Amino acid sequence: MQRQILVIGLGQFGMALARELSSRGCDVMAVDVSEERVQAVSGAVSAALCFDATDEVALHRIAPERRDVVICAIGDEARDAAIIVTALLKQRGCRRVVARAGSEILERILSVVGA
Repeated sequence: MQRQILVIGLGQFGMALARELSSRGCDVMAVDVSEERVQAVSGAVSAALCFDATDEVALHRIAPERRDVVICAIGDEARDAAIIVTALLKQRGCRRVVARAGSEILERILSVVGA
């Protein structure tokens, strides 16, 4: 059975991660606020969606808790968004949330939130 993975944030790291996981046979859903980034990855993943993942209603619609792994790849330029998204994912009941942290303080905060 294919691993179901959700990647939120399609900057350089998230984009490369989504493509690599997909090439390894994973069912990857990719999300970003940038339509340009979503279009750039759409041919390489199972689904690519454009919306703001800090929007709790929009996040609820894609049922992230049904995925095996959810990766918050939102970069350091949007630390607040990374924290909010990670907290929302844990609140939704996501079993495994992995979050990217570019600093020690962000790593500690994301860990406390549940990543």
